[in-house]
Amino acid sequence: MIRVQVIQGGAWDAEVIQDDLGVQPLDLRPVLSPVMFVDGRIEPDATRWLAETHSRTDGTETAQSYGDSLSVWVAHLLRHNSNLRGATRDHLIEYVRVRTVDPDTRVSGNTWKRDRTAIKQFHTWLRETHGVAVPFTLTIVQTPRGPVESMREGRGVPSSAASGTPLTPSQIPDLLAAAWRMSPDGTLGDTLTAGRDAAFIGLGLACGARLNALAHLTVWELPDPSQPGDLIEMRLPGAIIKGRREVRLPAFRNHLQHVWSYAHPTSGSRRLLLKDWRPKDPIQVAEVHTKSGGFWGITDDRGRRYAFNDLKPEERRRLVTPDGHPALLFLNAYTGKPLSLDTLQELTGDISLIAEANADANESSFPHVHTHDLRHTYATHLAAAFMLGVPTSGARDMHGQPHRVDVNNAIQMACVGLGHLDEGTTALYIQQVGLMLTRYTLADFLGRS
Repeated sequence: MIRVQVIQGGAWDAEVIQDDLGVQPLDLRPVLSPVMFVDGRIEPDATRWLAETHSRTDGTETAQSYGDSLSVWVAHLLRHNSNLRGATRDHLIEYVRVRTVDPDTRVSGNTWKRDRTAIKQFHTWLRETHGVAVPFTLTIVQTPRGPVESMREGRGVPSSAASGTPLTPSQIPDLLAAAWRMSPDGTLGDTLTAGRDAAFIGLGLACGARLNALAHLTVWELPDPSQPGDLIEMRLPGAIIKGRREVRLPAFRNHLQHVWSYAHPTSGSRRLLLKDWRPKDPIQVAEVHTKSGGFWGITDDRGRRYAFNDLKPEERRRLVTPDGHPALLFLNAYTGKPLSLDTLQELTGDISLIAEANADANESSFPHVHTHDLRHTYATHLAAAFMLGVPTSGARDMHGQPHRVDVNNAIQMACVGLGHLDEGTTALYIQQVGLMLTRYTLADFLGRS
């Protein structure tokens, strides 16, 4: 059960309300700012603060970002039988450790910086508006803008403090074998979810997308397997991407094979997960629009058109194909509904435990990895492939040789693939690329070996 949720506000579709409820909607001003729910009820303090933040920042994504950060803090407090007004310094010290030190739960330094800012700003607002003591120590710090109050706890965590664990080319088959529930002696397990889990890991390794994007891709958005090359173009729509802008990236064909196999309509294991489940408010797809072989949107059975780039996560979870099935890739084996973010968040870590147990049985070792580590792996392997001279297209130069990437552009191109705005952030993801280059060949990184 998800106890804490942040729902992005927005205008409602009056026509949908009229059609579904049979009543004319009231002419009320919609809530545009994020709303936090705890155990199904609105959390008033957090929601009011998010509304003020939304207004102060002129409706930018800041309020939604802070809401996401604050929701994780609230979930931590709930696990300790507390809430925002009851938060103590001990709660915060434990939270700092969980988010910045513990290997299974730590986040990047940039993410922690955002979390820390949200916590500090919310609790100082709560102190000013309701007189609730802050659960941290405030000190004065000199900045170029003058002296400001700063939260001491969790300060000084470098951006690279929680860099991920990129897998080496030789470790990837072990993780995929674990997804297939393969035992140390090579016996394949009998599980309905094996193909799905291998496809999820394969997709993360193929394109390096964040969890929210992986969870909300539809069956129509996979690249065309007829594209040539070891790296083929893949498009991630802006509505499910951090930064809300479409990303076109080079995806690893070898890892996509697991996804194509799983999603094949007649032979893939995804068809075995289809049940009679339907969402409460389905968007029934009447027509799928393609252009140049790619997915560009849908028209529903009421004649409304939706561009693929604008379909929000909640809309994607309501999409029903013309055949009457959910359109999202990854489904629950028992209900047939789209898998929740929480389940997918835990999936890679759970499979990693199997890989670790298999390694122990063979007297070797395997690192504990999470879904975000698939992103680190993608970035590292992509940069390595560029540095080793992978052809970026089927074109040839004046000497008849494939066009290749200059070493100086490798990080920049990996930056584009990851959807980063700052190449410095990409550099944090690929700190181990130099070491891997001494041990592995281009064929290893592309999965040809």
